[in-house]
Amino acid sequence: RKDIKNWWVLLLVGIMFIGMGVFVFAKPLESYVTLAIFFAVSMLVSGISQIWFSIANRKGIEGWGWQLALGIMELIFGAVLIFKMDITMVILPFYVGFWLLLRSFSLIGISFELKSNQVLDWGYYLVFGLSLVMLSWFIILNPLFGGITIVTWTGMALIVSGTASIMFSFKLKKVNKEIVKSEEGLE
Repeated sequence: RKDIKNWWVLLLVGIMFIGMGVFVFAKPLESYVTLAIFFAVSMLVSGISQIWFSIANRKGIEGWGWQLALGIMELIFGAVLIFKMDITMVILPFYVGFWLLLRSFSLIGISFELKSNQVLDWGYYLVFGLSLVMLSWFIILNPLFGGITIVTWTGMALIVSGTASIMFSFKLKKVNKEIVKSEEGLE
């Protein structure tokens, strides 16, 4: 259990997701294209951030490879979404649904890692992950609703994902402080 570096990256990702979710709710009648572009850029930035976070913490976090895999997938999906807008418009609900499903699996994995490290509030992350599974499946199974439906479910899912990411970043910050404090006590 070495220092956990760059915990704040997950905080920024969480803030970005909540910001995206609020934007989606604040402008539900905005163009579907705007959502597609905004989502593609955000996914690209999130992928880069996840890759950076996982590599920086590869020695401090068990299972860091899952974070890396999620980051690579987000980076690839974001690039495809940006450069193939005609395709993006047709399959955006599937991209959104499967991307959120991957994020939900990541949250569930994080919850079990926290449980194995005897962190008492690990169950919150499991609840967020399971909630995100349900929201993502709703999007995947109902792509024809499109329009407002995809906007509403996407907004809800982004806010859930962002909240969980922020909570996890603060948990990592706290763990890092405890590690540093215990190492200082040993010296």
